[in-house]
Amino acid sequence: MKIKGGSLELKGGSIVGGEFVIDMTTINNTDLEGGMKKKLEGHLSSPDFFAVEEFPTATLKIKSSEGHDGHMHVTADLTIKGITNEITFDASYKEKDGTFMATADIVIDRSKFDVRYGSDSFFDNLGDKAINNKVAFKISLSGKQK
Repeated sequence: MKIKGGSLELKGGSIVGGEFVIDMTTINNTDLEGGMKKKLEGHLSSPDFFAVEEFPTATLKIKSSEGHDGHMHVTADLTIKGITNEITFDASYKEKDGTFMATADIVIDRSKFDVRYGSDSFFDNLGDKAINNKVAFKISLSGKQK
């Protein structure tokens, strides 16, 4: 998925706030090719998963962070499908000549955002048909300070 817009607030070398709009219509599977890729992206975009027609954007609003030397533990509110949950994750940040680069690996529990398809949090007796509730996002941001 791509970032539609946003900002990052920095103070004293730390991330202290920020808000980002995620364009859910840009879901892109990088593991498959051809027809299977299109089929999976379509299913992930459908009401079974992220319902991107009804909810074309998600938001991440950074509330606070702790840490130093470019390594932080971040607390944020993530809104997907109109449902907001607080999440925490580790992020790295560096700055050089007015340009910043921030990276993070974020893992969420999709069931907390009403993404039910194949979830053993909602359905019994799925056995080996259950789909993992954990969804991982690898985030890379770069930009220039104003």
